[in-house]
Amino acid sequence: MAQGRQVDQLKQTVESQIQELGNGNASSGGGGVALAGDKKPSVAPLIQPSQSIYAGEAVVRRVPGTLRRIAVGDGEVLSVFSVGKSELVMIGTKPGETNVHLWMADGSQRDVNVTVGGSKSEGAAETVRELLGNTPGVTVRAIGSNVVISGNDVDAATTAKIQALQKIYPQVLNFAGADPVGMRPMVQMDVSIMEFNKNAVEDLGIRWDSTIDGPIGGLIRDVTTNNYFRVLPQDNQTFQDIKDQLPTKLPGPQGYFGIATTIASKINLLMSRGKAWVLAQPKLSAKSGSNATFLVGGEVPIVVPSILGQTQIEYKEYGIRLNINPSVNSSNQVNTSIMAEVSRIDPSVSVQGVPGFLTRRVETELNVNAGQTIVISGLLDREASKAVDKLPLLGDIPILGKLFRSDGFRGNKTELVIFVTPRIVSPTSPENLQDLQRAQGIEKELQDEISPRQDKLIK
Repeated sequence: MAQGRQVDQLKQTVESQIQELGNGNASSGGGGVALAGDKKPSVAPLIQPSQSIYAGEAVVRRVPGTLRRIAVGDGEVLSVFSVGKSELVMIGTKPGETNVHLWMADGSQRDVNVTVGGSKSEGAAETVRELLGNTPGVTVRAIGSNVVISGNDVDAATTAKIQALQKIYPQVLNFAGADPVGMRPMVQMDVSIMEFNKNAVEDLGIRWDSTIDGPIGGLIRDVTTNNYFRVLPQDNQTFQDIKDQLPTKLPGPQGYFGIATTIASKINLLMSRGKAWVLAQPKLSAKSGSNATFLVGGEVPIVVPSILGQTQIEYKEYGIRLNINPSVNSSNQVNTSIMAEVSRIDPSVSVQGVPGFLTRRVETELNVNAGQTIVISGLLDREASKAVDKLPLLGDIPILGKLFRSDGFRGNKTELVIFVTPRIVSPTSPENLQDLQRAQGIEKELQDEISPRQDKLIK
């Protein structure tokens, strides 16, 4: 009712102004005629084939030529008045759609489609909804002349969008609360640390440039496959012919440690032939934007003197370290920063009994899809194996010790390769459920093994 009274008052104001100017008749409804004689130069915007206004809003538009007649399709939605021979005043009465038909003095005619919105704030609210997208837990409403945003557990990205919208639309009021827990997607990093025969690494298609001294990173994917089998990528037309003739109704097999590609099949084959060895397969989990760290190795106590002559003990870590910082966007693409480091004690360098350390480190940032695998290699050299003879404790380091004791590595015939596969997981994701079932199975086996022993002890 208040909006209707506002529209009526606006119409009366416009009509009185038209009468004062002596600009002719007004048309409101289906077929009113308006003639006018104002000869003032027009500066109003040119009318477009489609116009959008709000209920209670009055706009002035200029027509190209001289007006003879005006007809409005739905006078309850829109009121139109002529001002002079080439200008129109349009007033939105209520939300809806209608059209205006214009007859020109030169005999031409034109139609204008007009959409009347509920209010200016409702139009702004609709725009804000579109810009925010389908954000869970966020509600956008038009209340009076304001656009009110409310909700709970709003993440940082949505909060930044709302703050940007407030700069564009001053009528936006933000009552959305931040997410105190910071719920973000979880990323599980499947890491496989493996020792490969160097010739086998080249057979995989990962050809590290032997002239470059230092760490190298890469990305692997399927070379050729179908939904029945995964075919080894050999330069043989027979393989391609077989692949093309097979039906595509069943999903293909996947590698057991998470590299769902042709590479996985070849790695499994190399392992069965004794040309590849799994040293460790940790799984790191972190929420999007957070860090996950993996360290296997040891700590060396170092005596550090203080200013007052006292001494303190600090511990220097060494071994294999992985620092991973994944971030997930709305398309489930993963941007990840990776720092891989291999450090060892250098027995040839010692200062006041404190040994030196040799470190090789690679840092990189990659964009990958969930399930793609990142490959890191070139972190160790042959000299590392020689240090085992000088410092036997190196042979006891987890993972590295096994590698250092390897005859193939000591003979510069094998290489350490790290595979990292990011996956987006949730409490109900298949990966999590499989891990849970595996853990429950191990727990049951342990209970079945321990229970008979407990019964014997009780008896």
